[in-house]
Amino acid sequence: MTEPNALACARVRVLLESYVDGDLARDDAMRADQVRNHLAGCADCRRQHHQAASVPFRLKALTSPPPSESLTADVMQAIAPSRASDRRAWTLLAPEAILASFILWYLSGLDGLGSIADGIFGDLQGLAGWGSGAGPMPSVPPVDVLLLLALIALTAIAAYHLSILVQMAPGAMPTRRRV
Repeated sequence: MTEPNALACARVRVLLESYVDGDLARDDAMRADQVRNHLAGCADCRRQHHQAASVPFRLKALTSPPPSESLTADVMQAIAPSRASDRRAWTLLAPEAILASFILWYLSGLDGLGSIADGIFGDLQGLAGWGSGAGPMPSVPPVDVLLLLALIALTAIAAYHLSILVQMAPGAMPTRRRV
């Protein structure tokens, strides 16, 4: 014969969640004692209690809130490189480019600069013909090699100057926000 205050299995299973959380003992200690007594004598309800008390089972029962509509856009914005700072960094190279053009013009004069451009264009056409098998390998004048080396040196100096400027200017190159 059952006790007069005994709970049915269906009622225990309804109360099991709040019993495991401790809410039932806080809110209704007598009901918590009834659930504890029932679990002592019912193997099926004890199995359900064990599942309800296990962390993996409880984690599976949790639901997460739906992501916000702008989640993907917010993440992509946070990890995207800053184009404004890239443009600003390249504009620092503009004075060196102007300086290189001025040096070439000063060394060769305005007519000489046009002849250098014509020579480069002719060399490129010759290379295109040589690559297709239609022409001989173009010869490179020693002056062009010297100018190329000077231009490479100027580019290296400009890159070095740029690295110094970036290190000296705090906040010139913004860091990415962490999500």
